[in-house]
Amino acid sequence: MMKWSPVRWRSLAIKTAIFVAVIIMLEIAFTKTSIPSSLKILPKPAFGKAYPLPPTDIEIRPGAISMMIVGDSLSQGGEGDWTWRYRLWEWFRREEVMVDFVGPFLGTRPQAVPALNTETLPEPVGIPPVGGAVISTAGYALDVSPDFNPRHFAAVGRAIWEIIPLMAAQVARYQPTYMLILLGFNDMAWSLYTEAEVVAHMLDLVTLARSAKPDIKFAIGNVPLRAPLDEPLTIRTDLYNKLLAEAIPTWGTEDSPVIPVLMRESYSCGGDGCPAGHDGLHPATLGDFEIAHAFSRALIDGYGLGTTELDVPGPWDLPVRPIAIPSNIRTVADGKGVNVTWDMFYGARGYDVQSRVVGEDVWIQWKTQQENEFFLRWPAEEALEMEFKVRMSHGKQEKGEWSRAIGSCRPWSSLSTREKWDWRWWFRRIWTCSWR
Repeated sequence: MMKWSPVRWRSLAIKTAIFVAVIIMLEIAFTKTSIPSSLKILPKPAFGKAYPLPPTDIEIRPGAISMMIVGDSLSQGGEGDWTWRYRLWEWFRREEVMVDFVGPFLGTRPQAVPALNTETLPEPVGIPPVGGAVISTAGYALDVSPDFNPRHFAAVGRAIWEIIPLMAAQVARYQPTYMLILLGFNDMAWSLYTEAEVVAHMLDLVTLARSAKPDIKFAIGNVPLRAPLDEPLTIRTDLYNKLLAEAIPTWGTEDSPVIPVLMRESYSCGGDGCPAGHDGLHPATLGDFEIAHAFSRALIDGYGLGTTELDVPGPWDLPVRPIAIPSNIRTVADGKGVNVTWDMFYGARGYDVQSRVVGEDVWIQWKTQQENEFFLRWPAEEALEMEFKVRMSHGKQEKGEWSRAIGSCRPWSSLSTREKWDWRWWFRRIWTCSWR
């Protein structure tokens, strides 16, 4: 039998110590990166039209009716939406009514990006950001007709009182024959003014538009409910809609009539749920058709534009919004927690994230993320590794499939002295985490 000399034992011990020291140094080096490359915002897919520039001119086809849509997020829409504006445009084409939309904005609201890498986007036009900067650079659904004229005057978060100081200048520039207005929800939600004052603000909007074009014609929608119902908000909305319905007949003139649009009555959102909205308010595919239907009915009855109301498809005939499994999911851990990132998908309304400590059976689902990034602190109890899954979300009704689980181990620098000699951490670091 071969005997080990003291020299050989010392040599083996020294080599082992050097090996462990090198691993520790590498681990510390990798965990001290201030902004890991995996946290950089990944470029969006190259498909999907974007609108980085404002219109430089005003093009109205000979014989076309100019129409301006004024609204908030219900009318602007988000990246990848069809929007009710597009459904109304389709209806005009079928009815052989030549309409050109006008306004300072072209696109929809883009997806949110993590604040770490957010760049300030310029205003599409030189409009004072009364209620915050307007970002209208994102595109529409991929199958939207290339002939669609997307111009509008609608922006996320706008209230009536914010539009008032901008109204006369926009009408003076674009000279629309018709103005379709869908505003008021934010006025109700913020509760800055009484219901009667909000109605008075709507009249101010009409009056200022007329000051720039005395013969402009109006179609004004009422305000929908939000689900689940908020009793104070519902009471305010009901009263506002009642006062608005009573006031509109008194606002019209011979040259500048005003007609009501029963948007709330057409929009299937309220106490029994909200199939029209993807989040309890904002229009999903069904909601786009329902809002456009309400306006088509009002325009036929009030102005003789078109002859047949827009049909709302049944549930099985609605277009399907693209959805996919998130890809390129990566995790970076530090002593505080784990950052999870993934590639953005064009038109995603959000992303759901689940997490669990490795070894546990139950997954915890977190609030839907609007950005392609998620951060979770390490739990209070000892946890050497966590794993995550991500899926696309188009709201409460449309969900994609979950991605495969991606794990992340706690870095060396965050371990206690006892944990640093726990063979389970070394096993997971060298094998499980490295090869997921």
